[in-house]
Amino acid sequence: MNINVFFMPHPPIILDAIGGDEREKARCTIEGMIMLGKKVSKIKPETIVFITPHGNSFSNGTCILGDEVLKGDFAQFGHSEINFEKKVNTKLSNMIYDCFEARNFICVMMDKQLAESYNIKANLDHGVMVPMYFIDQFYTNYNIVHITPGNTPLEENYFLGKLVKDMVDEYTNENPTKILIVASGDLSHALLDSGPYAYNENGHMFDKTVKNSIINKEPLTLLQLNHKFIEEAAQCGLRSFIMGFGYFDGLKYESKVISYEGPFGVGYLTGFLECANGIVSHSLTNNRGELKGNTDLSHIDTIQGIINNRYNQRIVKEDDYIKLARKSIEHYVHQHTKFDVKKAEHHDEIFSKGFLDEAMHKRAGAFISIHKEDKLRGCIGTTEPTSPNLVDEIIYNAISACSSDPRFHPVEVDELKDLEISVDILSPYESIDSMNELNINKYGVIVEQGFKRGLLLPNLDGINSVDEQVSIAKQKAGIVSGKIKLYRFEVVRHEID
Repeated sequence: MNINVFFMPHPPIILDAIGGDEREKARCTIEGMIMLGKKVSKIKPETIVFITPHGNSFSNGTCILGDEVLKGDFAQFGHSEINFEKKVNTKLSNMIYDCFEARNFICVMMDKQLAESYNIKANLDHGVMVPMYFIDQFYTNYNIVHITPGNTPLEENYFLGKLVKDMVDEYTNENPTKILIVASGDLSHALLDSGPYAYNENGHMFDKTVKNSIINKEPLTLLQLNHKFIEEAAQCGLRSFIMGFGYFDGLKYESKVISYEGPFGVGYLTGFLECANGIVSHSLTNNRGELKGNTDLSHIDTIQGIINNRYNQRIVKEDDYIKLARKSIEHYVHQHTKFDVKKAEHHDEIFSKGFLDEAMHKRAGAFISIHKEDKLRGCIGTTEPTSPNLVDEIIYNAISACSSDPRFHPVEVDELKDLEISVDILSPYESIDSMNELNINKYGVIVEQGFKRGLLLPNLDGINSVDEQVSIAKQKAGIVSGKIKLYRFEVVRHEID
């Protein structure tokens, strides 16, 4: 039985009614889409699993649409007459959802009722409908599964692709049929100044990297791209493509890039992975940290090694303050109890000589900031000491940052190796008379109005002026207008480069 993953872009401009004559600038892409549509008609799949970045996306998990029928149209592009209605393979959708959940990957099964509670819609999006437009010209007799990756680590998306394959194998063993994967995604949106984003030289580098990873069958190259490079490329298809590669983990396969071009400042690639009677490497285990591949063709063990090496390289650079915060977070997430330094094994080897004695006899406010994938994952702290000593101050605030920040769900076990942690030790704050006494790099600010109080730490990315610093602190306090009191404080920040 053939196993197929198709890489298909989704620019609405390549539809005749939407793009008109302009679509001819993307003729290579159109021809590639037509070629893939014809290949679908030869495969005649019972179900097409669409992986799209433009469905309902969550920062911490994957979304699967769960209604029995899904509809969508191009009304937002001025053409509601171009519309689709497809039945969902709910059995396979539920199998994939249950598999993700069983292995501690966060996943949402989104139906219309749940979507309404989020004030969103559970419809077909253009990331699905553009590929569908070209497929349906040649073949329409298929059900669908609709998956949207979250803004989760790249490795997680590879693992999820592998688990989708495991569930497809299980499904087809019970129901002998053909399943096709469509990984929908555009590449860099920063190829030209006239494009949707300003030109960035990393846009072309990103597209070349993705193209070569398909040609050379090297998904590990994509998994090791750094966050800044990906962000500057301004892409939307990376996680879909990585899930497509994960689907082929443990298989010997062929690959082809049919076309690539960037006529409107956005990279469009068509291509596919395919094999016949490949060797399957199952990885049905408890959680991401324990996934294992069992053939030489699997990248699972290598990827797990990359995760471990990255974690080890990070923690070896951490000073005692960060080590204490990390130990507190990891212990709480695993045990749901407070980290007891004195009872910890080899605590005298974990921390440098004299650190605990000094911190046990010192009191100060402390903020613990947690980042993941260069994005804030939790931040809780105290402006003044609330614990008997700095050790407990850090421990309690670290626990709160990973479990009680109302902006985020609690940190999960499988996230621990992805966390970047910093610790700010605060000096006593002092009252000031004017914003002129602030400096965004040197001083944090506290704004106060009655019982309302907001704080912002100093030297934060994205804060470029005192006015902006004070404005954000007021927003955090819920202060709209009126007279405020201002305070400033200094911090000693413990972080790694």
